[in-house]
Formats: sequence, structure tokens, C-alpha cells
Amino acid sequence: MSIEPVVYGGGEGGPLGFIGLGKMGAPMAGRLLARGVPLLVHDVAPAAVEPLLAAGAKWAPSPVAVAREARVIFTIVPSSREVRALAEGDDGLLAGLQRGALVVEMTSADPSETRALAERVAARGAALIDAPVSGGVIGAKAGKLAIMVGGDAALLARVRPLLEMMGDKIFHAGPVGAGHAIKLVNNACSAAALVMTIEAVAVATKAGLDPARAVEIIQVSSGRSNATETKFPRFILNGRFDAGFAIRLMAKDLAGYERLAEETGVGSRFGAAAAALYREALERGLAESDHTAIAQLIEERTGIRLRAGSGGAA
Repeated sequence: MSIEPVVYGGGEGGPLGFIGLGKMGAPMAGRLLARGVPLLVHDVAPAAVEPLLAAGAKWAPSPVAVAREARVIFTIVPSSREVRALAEGDDGLLAGLQRGALVVEMTSADPSETRALAERVAARGAALIDAPVSGGVIGAKAGKLAIMVGGDAALLARVRPLLEMMGDKIFHAGPVGAGHAIKLVNNACSAAALVMTIEAVAVATKAGLDPARAVEIIQVSSGRSNATETKFPRFILNGRFDAGFAIRLMAKDLAGYERLAEETGVGSRFGAAAAALYREALERGLAESDHTAIAQLIEERTGIRLRAGSGGAA
């Protein structure tokens, strides 16, 4: 397959397709649009794209309409289930893909499903790379995302200038599916570190420390992590719980990690513990709460409050 450079500016190269304008997709697409990239956008919730349309993006009524007009298409939706839904059927992406087109799949998805979709895309004479992101809504708005790419290095080079408009750390992880694999691994590390730190700070609080002082000490010691650097100071100690990533999404990624761990034969002894706590949160009706609100389950269990200056008092 020939590798054609992506040229944008002055309308050259046609529009870039962007499907999925949720909490992450909307600011990512907005950064492209602000830099002069013509966008053809679609989302199952048309209201989600209204700010982008007001800024100059063009609406497409279906994924197939995006595929018929755009030679490069970015997709970012909640899970592999939604990827299947946008890809299949008469109105799906696969039905309209042009030969030589490139799909950049940025969902936090299952690697095995991504590889299967890449084969179906290839059968249409097109190509797919996976490029999930890390950095949350704050990173998406600021263009400070880590982007983990699986697929042919030449295909990554084709769209690197576009990725650099959305993220400041671009990694070639390996073959197709490798990006989605490392994203699941990363989120498992993040979730496990968070719940372990919440538990540990609760123990420290019960032992007589103020929660904020416990976090401060851990952060400058060997137990430091993103949980002590960011999650506790910005979203837990102040009770905001608004990091921008829902419990249902973290639970989904942990389930994906468990499947991947079993597929590889390694297993998921420690990831399973974190996953169990997030499943409990789902059962408690907290699916739409921020993932940092997982701290509330441990607060309830221990009868303390993990807030700055609280001394642990409930």
C-alpha cells in the first residue's frame, strides 16, 4: 500500500474525519480545528458536536459519510463495543472506506478486537493504527497527552504532525494492538496505585496523621506515584472528585487488562484486586462518578474522611 503524507492547510488533502466527540474527543478535535485542520465530524449525540460546528467543522450524518469523504479518520469512543457499532453495517465506517485511507483508532479498546478490525480495514485496501491516549480531559484541552501508537511506523509518520497537535509525547509502541495493550497496562497501574494509596492513607490517618500530611510525605518518599502527585492533591483531599474519567470507564479498562493478562498467560493477581473495588463501585450505582471518587468507598468502610485538615474526622 502506498504511504501518502497528510497535507492540511488551505483545504489541501480534504477534511480530516473525527468520530467521537465526548469528553476527550471534543477538546482533541478542537485543537486540530484551531490549527486550521478542516474537520468532518460525527457523534451518536449530535448535540456534542455543536461547539465544533460553530467553530467551522462540518457535520457528517453517519460514519460511512465520514469514510466516503475523509482519507484520514480519527475515532475515539468509550470501548470496543462502540468501535464495532461505528464500523459495521450499511452506515458503518467499513462500508465507505476509500483505498489508501487511514483509520487512527484512539479508543481505550481490547487489542484482540483492534487486530481483528485492522484485518477488515486492510481488506478494504485501507490501513488502521491504534493510538490511545493518556492525560485526561485536562491534558486533552492543553495538548499534553501521551499517545501510544500500535502499527506500521510509516503510518505513524504519516499522521505524526496531527498527533503532535493533540499530544506532546508520541510513542511507537509496536505492531497493531500494541498501543491498546500498553494503554490497558497503564490504566491498570494507575488504578492499582490509586486504590493502594487510598488504602494506605486511610491506614496512616487511623494511625494519627492528617491525610494531607500523609500524602505530602509519601510524595517525597519512595511510595510516591501519580496518586500522591496529582490525584490526592487535586481531586481527593479537596473533595472535588472531578478528574474527568468515570468509574465505569476505569472499570472497563481494568476488565480489559484482566482479559489481556489471561491471554498472555501472566494472569492478573494484583490488577484483579483493583478491578474488584471498581466493580463494587458499579454495583453501588457509582458508574458515572469520577474514578477518584473510589476513595468514598474506603471512607465509608473506615469511617474517616480523607480531606486536607480533617484529621480524618468523618
